[in-house]
Amino acid sequence: MSVTNSSTPAAPQDAVPSFNVYVMIGPVVVGALVNACLFGGLVIQTYIYYANFPNDHRVMRLTVAAILASQVAHVICVSATLWKAAVSGYGNPLTLLVFPLGADAAILFTAITGALVESSFAFRLWKLSKTLILPIISLVLCLLAQSIALVMTVKAFTMTSLVTFEIDEDRLITLSLTSRLVCELTLTLSMVWYLRKQKSSTRFARTTTIIDRLVLWTLETGFLTSLVVVFVMSFFLAMKQNYIWVGIYANLATVNANSLLASLNGRLILRGVPNVSLNMNSLSSSGERIRNTQSVVINVTQSVGSTPGVFKYEENVDQSLGSRD
Repeated sequence: MSVTNSSTPAAPQDAVPSFNVYVMIGPVVVGALVNACLFGGLVIQTYIYYANFPNDHRVMRLTVAAILASQVAHVICVSATLWKAAVSGYGNPLTLLVFPLGADAAILFTAITGALVESSFAFRLWKLSKTLILPIISLVLCLLAQSIALVMTVKAFTMTSLVTFEIDEDRLITLSLTSRLVCELTLTLSMVWYLRKQKSSTRFARTTTIIDRLVLWTLETGFLTSLVVVFVMSFFLAMKQNYIWVGIYANLATVNANSLLASLNGRLILRGVPNVSLNMNSLSSSGERIRNTQSVVINVTQSVGSTPGVFKYEENVDQSLGSRD
């Protein structure tokens, strides 16, 4: 006499992929653990930011607060996904035929974090370049990627089969990841280009040293996020049937958030640089402009990347330069 468990959802045999715990539950566990570590780093970076840069523009400080709030919700969603995959759904592979609700919600908070971070970088690019073309292109790509992610969130909540979902939404998911990758590369390479352009126009060795550091930071933070997107896209296109790409995607938002905080807190390193001579015609403090465009001596203590100015300094300006606007 055969006994069946009526509580287990029935599914057609061909709809159930071969279950391998190493590529189904394993990536979720590893991804959640890495995400927890990255989140801890983000909390520390946020504390360092608020403790050391109280004079940053209010918009920037609110943006950092919004990113942290989004990441708190994100890490909760990732932890809920881990619980569903490794605890409450233990021994029942059918529970992984659809995304856990925590994973569905994590897509939303990944989109929110991406929009906040990439729009901040696009604004900094505009302040540095003084042109609108590249920042607007970056914002359009950012909005496209995050809008598709929002659509995917709605569809993920209503999915009945992960395999069917990945096949039906293959183009949209690929377009979202591609748009995000192109946006990240556009922002990174454009910032590097304009920083190098300013380096070629200066005659001061210490200014050159600062710009070299900024170029290095921009490449490190920008390419790291781009590399995560490449890994997500590669594993999604090659191995849709497992959760490897899901485990990597779980860390995309946290890496993105850390990249912005790292670029902001990197200004602390510049505090060790002595007085530097710069042309204040090209770099202004917090949007203010000095009427006389002579080279002046300033004491670098705040640094680069604050809002609304790309570069923010504590200035020691000679009184002969006149008043400010």
